[in-house]
Amino acid sequence: MTDQIEESQPDTGDIAAEVEFISAERMIFFSDAVVAIAMTLLAFSLPLPHHIASDASDETVWDAVWAGRIDYLTFLISFAVIANHWRLHHRLFRFVYRLDARIITLNMLWLLMIVIIPFATKLISGAGGFGIRFTVYAAIQILTVLTFLLMSRHIRASDLQRAEVPPGGRRDDDDVGLLTVAAMFAISIPVAFLTQWAFVFWIASAPAARAVRRYRERDPDPDSEGAPDDQN
Repeated sequence: MTDQIEESQPDTGDIAAEVEFISAERMIFFSDAVVAIAMTLLAFSLPLPHHIASDASDETVWDAVWAGRIDYLTFLISFAVIANHWRLHHRLFRFVYRLDARIITLNMLWLLMIVIIPFATKLISGAGGFGIRFTVYAAIQILTVLTFLLMSRHIRASDLQRAEVPPGGRRDDDDVGLLTVAAMFAISIPVAFLTQWAFVFWIASAPAARAVRRYRERDPDPDSEGAPDDQN
């Protein structure tokens, strides 16, 4: 009878693993909610055409809408930026089954950067002092990427992912791509004090990151190929 009672009791290790998994799921759901709120806040800052009479012509309405084109453009850019941050976050945490204090802290810092993006979006669409406004936005993106990079490295180093993670879920090449994106945003900051075409560096950051990853996949360790020749 005693043996049957002991067999019916749940395994303590299984319970602990389930609690850790639920905690990880809660943090992921919370992060998704914060990102969704940040994307919604972007829409709240969109300007509406003002001072349009009820009998205004289509041309008048169009002119009023066209006047806010910079705000609409920055909205689309920031929406795409936050969506890309969320996509990377989703891909990173889909295999995480437990948390520790460090990853929770880093995730909160990452969310802090995300919720500041709507403010930076409104700031960069203003007038005057383009270099400063541009720098604030770019700096937030750099901090977001670097915080994500720290999370990625800590998750792998602390073995917070499930053992059955496919090879593509543990790629160091992704870190190089993130560093490339951060570098492109950093380079754009001094350029912004010279020309508003500094936005080009933001556009080029994604293709540059892909090019670097492809180069590393094609030639992951060039020095190792030259080692035999050096010995000869």
